[in-house]
Order: sequence, then structure tokens, then C-alpha cells
Amino acid sequence: MPITTPEQARHAARDMSAAGPIAEFADGGTPPCFARLRLALAGMRRESLATAAELDMADGPDDPLMERGKEEVAEISSAIGALLAWVEEQLCQVEFCECRADRLLRRLLEEAQVPGQTGYSPQLGRNSCIIAGRFDRAPDERTAYVLIEHQNHIDHAVQAHRGWRARMVTAAGVAPLYESPGYPMTPVSVYREDTLACVRVVTNALYPSA
Repeated sequence: MPITTPEQARHAARDMSAAGPIAEFADGGTPPCFARLRLALAGMRRESLATAAELDMADGPDDPLMERGKEEVAEISSAIGALLAWVEEQLCQVEFCECRADRLLRRLLEEAQVPGQTGYSPQLGRNSCIIAGRFDRAPDERTAYVLIEHQNHIDHAVQAHRGWRARMVTAAGVAPLYESPGYPMTPVSVYREDTLACVRVVTNALYPSA
């Protein structure tokens, strides 16, 4: 059964961990950022799925205790998965958010069915942008993609975000497409609205309505 309220979420978390972000959440503390809670649950779910896989691979005669153990592990995995699904949908306070700034951008691109990949800059020696659309090193008249950049490292947290800059790449060259208000010092308070606007412009440019 899916979790729909904070009360249900805390109840589900109560018996999962004695310490750490899961226990803190179960005790009634709503975090300003859900990144640590999400990572803790994801790690716990990986462990429970690994245990379930080991039990399924066990050879030997039918054992009622083994079967009960499989059922218990499956129940635990399901409970963790339900709580993790709820946490994934929660909104952090952007001023304190430690989630990756490109997490929302990538999710919105995926929902809009826009292909996306990470772009590497040899000059900077690091990942520097998101490439939206079908990347081609030598675009022709049928090829177009968008470079979505920012001043900070691509892996930076939302709380350090200062805006997006998108540029369209075609056979004709590179053209400005979107720039956050005040970039590169866009206030983090507009992060969600700004990211939504960026993805909307990028999607419309790559897939203009007929």
C-alpha cells in the first residue's frame, strides 16, 4: 500500500533503524532536506534486495523456516520501497537542500521524454553540462541538441545553485536559448520555477509543436 502522509511515513520508519536519518525522521523531525534520508533508505533497500537474492539462490530441501525468512525479507523490502517512494516525492527547502541541482532538471527532461546525458569539458577537466536531445559531434541540418550549463560544478547542491544557461547547437552554430534571471547569480529561492522554465524552453525548442 502506498504511503501518502507524513504520519504514515514516520510509522513505517519507526522500526527500520535505531540511529541516523531514518530514526531521526521516525522521531518526528522533518528534515529541511531529504537527501540523507533518501540515501539511507536506498542503501537499506539494496541490502534487503541482496539478502532476498541470496535466499532465493539457496539450494536444499524445502525448509519452512527458510520460506518464512524469504517472506519476511520480502515484506521488509516492500516497506522500505514504499517509504523511499514517498521520500522521493517530498520537496526540500531549497536554501538548505543538499540534493544535486541537476536531479530535478534530469527528472523533468525524462518526464518530457527528452534524452539527456552528462557533458564533459576537457578544458575544465570535469563534467560541466547536461546535453539535452540527440548529441552529435558534427551536427547536420537535421540535428539539434541543447547544452544546459551553470557556473558551478555539475554535481553541486541545490543550495549552491545560481541558475541555468541553455544554448542550442545546430549545423548553423550555437545560439542562446535560455538564461536564468540574474545568471550567474540567480537566487536559489526561484530554483524550482527557474528549472521548470528552462526545461519548458528546451523541450519546445527541440520538439516544436506542428
